[in-house]
Amino acid sequence: MNTSRLPALVYFLLLALALLQWANAYPQLPETMASHFAADGTPNGWQPKQVFFLLVSIIIAVTSIPTFFLTRKISKRSPDRINLPNKEYWLAPEHQEETWRFISTFMGWFGCGVLFVLLYGISQAINFNLPNIRYFDTTGMLYVLGGFLLFVLLGLFYFVRHFYDLPYSSMGRDS
Repeated sequence: MNTSRLPALVYFLLLALALLQWANAYPQLPETMASHFAADGTPNGWQPKQVFFLLVSIIIAVTSIPTFFLTRKISKRSPDRINLPNKEYWLAPEHQEETWRFISTFMGWFGCGVLFVLLYGISQAINFNLPNIRYFDTTGMLYVLGGFLLFVLLGLFYFVRHFYDLPYSSMGRDS
């Protein structure tokens, strides 16, 4: 499998699983749902369930833009307008395809992380509104957010390091 397509597959698998959960839960949800929660898990905002799912769908659609479309748009820009370490090497015609595949794959995994955080929070809001659960797991949400922060920091380190490090043969050294 092409590894640059793996993040898209994971993204759409997460989305499909969420849609299945939503379809299963929707008939059990009250017409007006608790949709916003304080840090202790107490609801402090409500909305009709149709509005809740419409807003959730819009948010997910908007967050998919940087995940899948922004890299394509940026790749069409002139290299003069792109800020990238060692861009003379990475944006040279012989390396451009590899560079954009790396960035696209990176953005895909980042999008999967964002989607996971959103879907976890949405599932907690849905669970709170289900008659047999009525609980928002704030500790779990905190762990998910902490894990996402670590994911972002490590990802940024990996991204920057990738473009600062040039392949050994391109440094003018022979061995």
